[in-house]
Amino acid sequence: MASASRGRLLSFVLLFLFTWPSSQQGTDTLTTDNSVVTNPPLTNAPTDPPVVVTSQAPLPTTAVPTDATELPENTDLGPCICDLTVNGCDVNCCCDPDCTTDDRNTFSECIEDTNVVDERLCIQSDIIFLENTPETVDTSNPSLFCIVTDNFEERNYYTIPQTVETVERFEELTGQYGDTSYAAPPYQNETYADFYKSGDAIYTIYESLSLGVVGLPAPLHTSECEDGNPASYLYNEGTECVRRISNLQDQCQGDPALSALSYYTGFKIVTTPSFLQDFSPPDPRLVNMTETPTVRPTPTTDPNTTNIPIPTTFPDNDSLYDSLELLEITVREPVLCESTLGVHIPCNFDGGDVPTPEYNSTSGICEYILKEVNYYITHNGTNGIMDAEVQLVLGSHSMDGLSLTQFFSTSFIKFDEVDVFERSGNPGYVIGEPLMAGNLVQLAEPDGIIKKSIELGNDRNNWLTIVKGTADGTCVTDADSRTPVTFGEDVRSGCTIRVSYENVSNICEFIQASALNALTGQMPEYVAMFGNSAVEVVGDWVPIIVDDLLGLPSSPSSGTCINMVMALHIEVLYANVGSLANPQAKVIGVRYNYAEGKILKYHCSGAYCQVGADSLTQSFEVASSVGFVETSDYPEAVLAERPSFDSKLPNDFFYPFTFGSSTRLQLDVRLLYVLICCYVVVYVQSWDIRL
Repeated sequence: MASASRGRLLSFVLLFLFTWPSSQQGTDTLTTDNSVVTNPPLTNAPTDPPVVVTSQAPLPTTAVPTDATELPENTDLGPCICDLTVNGCDVNCCCDPDCTTDDRNTFSECIEDTNVVDERLCIQSDIIFLENTPETVDTSNPSLFCIVTDNFEERNYYTIPQTVETVERFEELTGQYGDTSYAAPPYQNETYADFYKSGDAIYTIYESLSLGVVGLPAPLHTSECEDGNPASYLYNEGTECVRRISNLQDQCQGDPALSALSYYTGFKIVTTPSFLQDFSPPDPRLVNMTETPTVRPTPTTDPNTTNIPIPTTFPDNDSLYDSLELLEITVREPVLCESTLGVHIPCNFDGGDVPTPEYNSTSGICEYILKEVNYYITHNGTNGIMDAEVQLVLGSHSMDGLSLTQFFSTSFIKFDEVDVFERSGNPGYVIGEPLMAGNLVQLAEPDGIIKKSIELGNDRNNWLTIVKGTADGTCVTDADSRTPVTFGEDVRSGCTIRVSYENVSNICEFIQASALNALTGQMPEYVAMFGNSAVEVVGDWVPIIVDDLLGLPSSPSSGTCINMVMALHIEVLYANVGSLANPQAKVIGVRYNYAEGKILKYHCSGAYCQVGADSLTQSFEVASSVGFVETSDYPEAVLAERPSFDSKLPNDFFYPFTFGSSTRLQLDVRLLYVLICCYVVVYVQSWDIRL
């Protein structure tokens, strides 16, 4: 009691001290729950209105739970898994409590039904939930048995796991249930086989004695070239990718990917990987690309260069680069240059050396830039690579920001193979292979017999072709630069013909001739039925049906041409023959179907119809398309007549009412008499009961 009295006294004193009016600075202070009002001193000076200082009352605090929320066992925890927006209606979520009736009327479906259907149940519980109908048992389950009442519901729910808080427990679970890791595998010393196998990378050794592989730049995630893609041994491949040109002047002579020398000089091919079994390559060192790659650069101390100094001699391995097991890549003559129209012509360089790219500051054009690289590698089985050549195509590039398209390919040739011919199928055509097409020729034998055969070109990509456009969209006039027609692949390709207003009406016939030349190219006469049709058997080749052109082009008015055929559709009919399990495609017909004549008219747009614009050109499209139509005649299933069942009962079926052998049965009269007596007795007793 004394301590309680002292506590109340102390509380009263503290409250008195806090509420006593302060006399400091001659001010009066009044304290309330949420504000403090301060009055100015009582003097003769003019007084200001009272100043009110407001302080926010402290918010009530609650203890933050530190334990995880306990999940109830044997309970469906996600009755509405599509309700993802708090205080908002989720579209097509019919179980969302935030959705009104009007909202649900606008829904096209309900997406909350994600329960797994258990076929063992006679009726699904989710159907009862969605329809909200009285629960009934559906015994129409097609199975022999179904579950009406589940008396062990625990088996339908997961066991609630405990949170992992220690490394030991974490590793225990990952070791028990498995783990997925995207970490790079540990580095292992590379081993080298005795010889190359199909698909292996082809090793190279650079002048710095660094080890590398023959690259085949290819687009990976985007259309840009990825130089780390290796060429695969024995696989004929072709890739096309682009190089981004942001600063043509700097990249023309400074980017190694644009120089043809980067793809055949400064390194040698390892003819067989067994050569590397006793060779330990040093760490990669950069080669000075501005120097001639065949001459080893001397050490440099220029601080402005980015090249790593390379010694002129290599201890213990100085003669390694000159080993006979290393093969230089030679340039196949002639080196080709691509014209502005996309035509490949011989370059005829002075001295035969392939130049590096040169930037012409006057015209702003980068000349001798690399366009194509085609490797031709001759091999001899397990004996390795015997020879390597490269076919180069150079060109020019004239604009910053315009991507440069490059093409790369590898072709492998067996050393002792001659007169190699690559078929398009055996026997049926393979999808993606070019259609075999040629012209009928007649040869007179010495005995006077006329022999007919099909003349087939050496380049399989020029057998049957369609129009192709250049980089600026104009039609390619070179017969070797057209797009090949490949089996089973529908395609459309086009290009443009540019004509000025003053020439439209005067050269309609010339425009038509140019369009037909672009559409047909060197049109063959026959197409092979199979991918392995022999040229000597003319009967295995179908003639191409060519539609006649209707009418002639004319010009009824200035700037207009009518009846102009500007499109061609090639239709190929084929049918599968042979086994249904292994069908073989056979071509049964080919047709050149010209589109109907159209009107070419000079359209007024912008400056095209202003005074003095007669020389401005407009483009007209020339288009070709290919379509494959399957006409396979599938066999009809023939079912035999239903067999007649001759129902026969076994001889002892009526036993013991009959007796006798298997061939002769007799009625047992004694047993029949006993049965009749029993029936009479039962009948009489039942009659007495009724009475």
